[in-house]
Amino acid sequence: MELAAFLWALGTVPVAMAGGGTVGLGPQPWALLPIGPLQVFVGVGEPTVGGRLRILTGPWFAWLDLPPPRVALGRAIGPAWLALVRGLGDLQLAWEVMASSHLALFGSLGHENACGLRFRWTRLWAAALIRHGGLTLWCGLYF
Repeated sequence: MELAAFLWALGTVPVAMAGGGTVGLGPQPWALLPIGPLQVFVGVGEPTVGGRLRILTGPWFAWLDLPPPRVALGRAIGPAWLALVRGLGDLQLAWEVMASSHLALFGSLGHENACGLRFRWTRLWAAALIRHGGLTLWCGLYF
């Protein structure tokens, strides 16, 4: 599982919370397309297609992913977003801390442990993710 499946599993917390869309380019290209309260994930590798339904928005937010069945409940706390993600037999804490309007630190604790750094400029972004001792680089855009 590379970053596409990692981000789908945990959600890029602000994008999942806002119901926005994003496209990512890197070792495993992917897109998250918004259609009202539904976000459609299309990626290379596993999973290739999925859906995310926003259940709750606001300072508290929740979403449901299919497939695999997974539910997330989170909260925006100032410049930080936290989400507990429960899947089949695993529990994750997804988090993101905005250091500035251009720089964020993100990651997860639980079944999948990872840490990343994302730089954002207008609608463009670049990210570096450390997972399982390896570094992967990504870029993309929000819409």
